[in-house]
Amino acid sequence: MIKEGKFGVTEAVSMVTITISSKALFTTPATFASSVGTAGWYMTFISAAVGIAGFTFVYFLLKRFPGKDIVEIFEITLGRFAGSVFSVLIAYTLLYYATTSLREFMDIYKEYILPLSPPEYLIALFLMGVSILCFYGLESIARFCRLFAYILLFGFAFGIIISAKNFDIYRLFPIWGYGIGKTLFEGIHRSSSYGEVIILAVIAGSLQGIKNIKKAGYRSLVFTAVLLSISLLASSLTFHYNIKQELASTLYSMTQLIDYGRFFQRLDPIFLFLWNITYLVSITVILYIVISIFCKMSRIQDTRPVILPFIFILFAGAMLPRDMTQAIGMVEIYREYGWSAYFVLPLIALIAAGLRKKRGVPDE
Repeated sequence: MIKEGKFGVTEAVSMVTITISSKALFTTPATFASSVGTAGWYMTFISAAVGIAGFTFVYFLLKRFPGKDIVEIFEITLGRFAGSVFSVLIAYTLLYYATTSLREFMDIYKEYILPLSPPEYLIALFLMGVSILCFYGLESIARFCRLFAYILLFGFAFGIIISAKNFDIYRLFPIWGYGIGKTLFEGIHRSSSYGEVIILAVIAGSLQGIKNIKKAGYRSLVFTAVLLSISLLASSLTFHYNIKQELASTLYSMTQLIDYGRFFQRLDPIFLFLWNITYLVSITVILYIVISIFCKMSRIQDTRPVILPFIFILFAGAMLPRDMTQAIGMVEIYREYGWSAYFVLPLIALIAAGLRKKRGVPDE
């Protein structure tokens, strides 16, 4: 069994919240604007509701097998081969998200900050930080997330407040966007936005009990939904939805508009630092979870020997898209279909456990 350390609910909530909410930093607001118009800021609550329902299946599955993580549960309920297939599908989905998200981040970073730097150079530098954090292990990553969560939350709140000068309520109309039916469909279809909550099932052994997993899962989903809604609402109040569709990063563009006089303007470099940390944490958490799944499937007791191979896989995957357009298209595939791995597979395992009368031994 891999020794990944122990930590509490606060660390777990910080880790999941940062990982999920990082989507708001780049093309997600523009995508929502093109799909539902002005309704994106409340459509995310529909996605969150589906995410909560999906996590409920995961919670019931973990509750049925106390002390087991989802990789072990898949093998118990479905057998070694089928269970490994399910674990691989979740790991592949997470790795796909990490590679496409990393390339999206770097392409937008080039567009706004370093237009002359080659993407492979930027990605290699970024992955150096990711590899260092992964070598320290899960417990260190979780405590790092808790440390920076407060800083990131303060920076987010400060950025929204000082951007309020540029808000105009008329930009929220028509309030129903492209229609309530379209909003409902897209909200359900894009529930993958909250799918990374599955990481709690992979690291269940570190959370010291099913009650902590339950608290961490529901709290992080609700908290993330509120943060995403606020960020989408702020961007909608700042930019008309037709303009918003053309922006690679609406939040970064919002900070560029900050102007409170000669000595208090263009604060985007400060927020850029916070966003770099956010994405560093997000990619690190996802990559570590992929490595953890691989090691648990392969009965490898130490994650460190396989970190560098997975770093190279992540680098190679991030270099596959030809340009930013293709990278964003690959990200969209994940956002539309990732839920099938995160929520459907645990549901199948839960049904199989019921039919085969499989159940774990209660904790003493």
